[in-house]
Amino acid sequence: MVRGWSERKATVTGYNRAHDAAETARDRRMSRRLLLPFFLAVAILYYAALGVIPLLEPDEGRYAEIPREMLAGGDFVTPHLNGVVYLEKPPLFYWGNALSFSVFGQTEFAARFFTATVSIAGVLLTYWMGAILAGPRTGLFSAMILSTSLYYYVIGRINTLDMTLAVTLLLAIFPAYLHLSGRRAGRGFLYLSYAGSALAFLAKGLIGCVFPAGILLLWSLFSRRWREIPRALSPVGFALFLAIALPWVILVQRANPDFLWFFFIHEQFLRYATKIHHRYQPFWFFLPVLAGGMLPWLAFVRRAVLAARQSAEEWFARDDRTFLLCWILFILLFFSFSDSKLVTYVAPVFPPMAILFGRALEMWVDREDGSVRCRTPLALAAVLAAGVLFFPPFTRHKVELSLWVPMALLPASLILLWGAVPLFLRRLSAERVVHLSFLFLALFLISLNRPAAAYLENYKSVKQLAAVLNSSLREGDVIAQYHTYRQAIPFYTKRRCVLVDEVGELAFGADRAADRSRWFLDDKEFAALWNSGKRVFCVFPRDGMQAIREKFPVHRLLYRSDEGILIVNRL
Repeated sequence: MVRGWSERKATVTGYNRAHDAAETARDRRMSRRLLLPFFLAVAILYYAALGVIPLLEPDEGRYAEIPREMLAGGDFVTPHLNGVVYLEKPPLFYWGNALSFSVFGQTEFAARFFTATVSIAGVLLTYWMGAILAGPRTGLFSAMILSTSLYYYVIGRINTLDMTLAVTLLLAIFPAYLHLSGRRAGRGFLYLSYAGSALAFLAKGLIGCVFPAGILLLWSLFSRRWREIPRALSPVGFALFLAIALPWVILVQRANPDFLWFFFIHEQFLRYATKIHHRYQPFWFFLPVLAGGMLPWLAFVRRAVLAARQSAEEWFARDDRTFLLCWILFILLFFSFSDSKLVTYVAPVFPPMAILFGRALEMWVDREDGSVRCRTPLALAAVLAAGVLFFPPFTRHKVELSLWVPMALLPASLILLWGAVPLFLRRLSAERVVHLSFLFLALFLISLNRPAAAYLENYKSVKQLAAVLNSSLREGDVIAQYHTYRQAIPFYTKRRCVLVDEVGELAFGADRAADRSRWFLDDKEFAALWNSGKRVFCVFPRDGMQAIREKFPVHRLLYRSDEGILIVNRL
């Protein structure tokens, strides 16, 4: 049996069992007292201002339109995008968004509600992991760090499926570890892992199986517990996995005979091993993502690491430490070797990172006497405040400084206030500094939403363009997109778009569409449509004005910005 967090303390020189029992009871009372307000604060943090930022291109538009088309067409087996079959991803995330649309309507808030809810569940599960591995205060600190780290907050509130994968993987990995390490008797936790793996498969495919198996295998090898591997194999578990995951596979294959090849070979193996999706990045690409993603808590990392090094035997039991490091290492190396990299891919790494950090931070809290001023947070806060105040107006997508600074004053002030709190360490105590850090960082992150909306809507969203389009549309009008595909336009207009010399990721569905000739046109076919009796609205990329003048001299310009250009052939 692996030693628990209180058992591990017994190995420390000078250990006092009575003192430890009192400390444990105090920690548990503290945990119960703070848990409810903490998770209410997390819910406010993740749901507040959820619909302020318009849907961002391309991912948020895509992952809002697919569930909208599910609801419109009534087909919850075969996903569709812009009217054609779209089988790049499994349907769990789409089902969650479709349910959200059914309850809240088809809005930006509803498009992000499922992701935000899953993210809150991830914070709760991270608390659970930390509490089991090292005690309730570690669980609480880990959850505080995770919920207010920049990466988890941003990815946890945008309409993409990576957070759903991260949380279902947590369900697939940790319960199996509890079973294999002997922390939990019975096979219920193992069955929970099989169910979690099935949900992870329905979230993003084969990595829902590969990651749990690979991480647990790596842990068993490094901890020299390979004899535990057969205990992970369960006929009941396999049956549970198949009962959850297989029905969709059978139904979608029946409806789409090419599904198995496209989904498993093209989208799983070839996406990983080749550059077919043009997302190549260097091997070290994710290292700055991980470091930057832990901001602003990175300000405490030096003190936390020193505290953990001074008493390494207290940090985590050897098996637990190996397990968490294997979790991080396996996923990081898996994606680093891939020829397809996106920032969102490493979302599953952040819960174990937060737990390692949270335990080290707890050890610092226990040892900190306030004799040395903690100035690093203020220095980092000054850099972040300057970035918030002055960076956006000097980027390529400029914002007037006189308009931007008043919007950015509140978040800049809040991050500076957070940075100043550790200066009063001796008076406040290190534990109160951690609690106040969570509070101020939560307020800071919420306050960023309106400035972020003002900045991003100028170039990363088509909401304003779609509003102009909607104000002019009549029954029978055609919406086209020329050499571009802005994925949120069908969502905002509730209409399918004609695409001109643009197929991209819709190629699989377009090639099999019975009405391809109507919705996917070349230049000549579109010129005939433009000069027909129909009223045609056309969206061009922001640099498309020269093509408009050359090919469509007779037009009316309705809108032009970094979002794109909108013209119509007649009013």
